[in-house]
Amino acid sequence: MSLNVGLAYNLKTHCPWARGEVEDEAADYDDPQTIREIAEALESGGHRTIHLPYDAGLLDALERFRPNVVFNLAEGWGDRNRESIVPAILEFLAIPYTGSDPLTLGAALDKHLAKKLVSEAGIPTARSFKVALSDSLPPGLCGLEFPMFVKPNAEGSSKGIRYSSKVRNTEELEAMVRWVHETYRTPALVEEYLPGREYSIGLLGNAHRLRTLPIVAVRPGKDVPRVALGDDPASEFIYSYEPKSTNMEAPECPAVMPRNLAQRIEELALAVWDVFECRDVARVDFKLGRDGEPYFLEINPLPSLSREWSFLALEARAAGIDYSELILTILDEALIRCGLAADLDAGRWASWRAALRSSPRIAGSGN
Repeated sequence: MSLNVGLAYNLKTHCPWARGEVEDEAADYDDPQTIREIAEALESGGHRTIHLPYDAGLLDALERFRPNVVFNLAEGWGDRNRESIVPAILEFLAIPYTGSDPLTLGAALDKHLAKKLVSEAGIPTARSFKVALSDSLPPGLCGLEFPMFVKPNAEGSSKGIRYSSKVRNTEELEAMVRWVHETYRTPALVEEYLPGREYSIGLLGNAHRLRTLPIVAVRPGKDVPRVALGDDPASEFIYSYEPKSTNMEAPECPAVMPRNLAQRIEELALAVWDVFECRDVARVDFKLGRDGEPYFLEINPLPSLSREWSFLALEARAAGIDYSELILTILDEALIRCGLAADLDAGRWASWRAALRSSPRIAGSGN
């Protein structure tokens, strides 16, 4: 089945709102190479791609080309609602699209709200509070204990996370909250610091086809400065913008870990997916606490799909799924969900199912 597939995206090279005051202003957005790679993957499945960059011409382009479906990568501009903008436009125009809906995207991007939702569902997450732009620190710091961790409340791609995000006293906390407010013009999220290793897990599919992908362990590369490692270099690596932007992380996939821990992370990831009612694809991040248990950090229902750098592509490779197959599977899942998949390539689905069965880090869901 050959379709006209719109490709909606933001480019790092086109940020008219940027002030040029901070190096990670465009960290969430894609580079032209990633967009080319995704377009090539879609075209390898026999589809035609229509480029839909996020700019003032987006609405006109959608009306003019009327794609059969949109492969959505657009992060939008603005604060916590930015990822919801393109899906909301597509729903208004009755154009099917890949990925989660506006409500899921907005709830997930607001990290404090996301933590409230998972906590109410019984999923462990570090205690936290939010400091709005006009607010000061709450009395008694809501009972939280130092060390704490400070980051922007509605950003991704480690944006606003620095080596100094881990704070040990009230003076450091006030300074870091003020820096987040002044630099990113957004509320700050303050959490009790989790000292253990960080893990990330991708999910792919819908309904009975939903599967977890192999788990990634986030590890420091050999050139990471000591300041990023905390007191225990084996576990306290701070996955900040600095190592992420200079390729100093050394992710391990599949992660070498006890099977019971892997099963626990898979179970929690599936539970988080259900809480947010995700669709097609997402990534969930966890960090171990002092008790050795995994705690929810965040969910990203609009994860990076860079062939070279993204955890999703790395996890897919570990599961025996090549990059083009990953991209086409996300599209196929959206088509099935929207009732548009009667003529999907049976051969591709056979290879996808085989890869799922053979992966050592796959867990199914009955939802």
